[in-house]
Amino acid sequence: MPVELLLLPVPVHTGSGDQNGQLVLADGRLVAVLVHLDDMSHAGLVGAWFLEAGFGPCAHVVAPIFGDLDTAQNWIRQQFAG
Repeated sequence: MPVELLLLPVPVHTGSGDQNGQLVLADGRLVAVLVHLDDMSHAGLVGAWFLEAGFGPCAHVVAPIFGDLDTAQNWIRQQFAG
């Protein structure tokens, strides 16, 4: 059975201009904090989503960057499938 994801918008204090975030809950448990890359210092990545923090199956040493929230959600679901 596929994991049910819930995204909750939340401001995130990242230390840069990026503030728009999403808490990601999988079946009611926090598994990720995603941050929208808004700051121009990210050059070609502005508009992408960054895995600021991952927990459980989403905990990774090298955090991925996603082109959009759908791609991020698909990646999170894959972490549970693998």
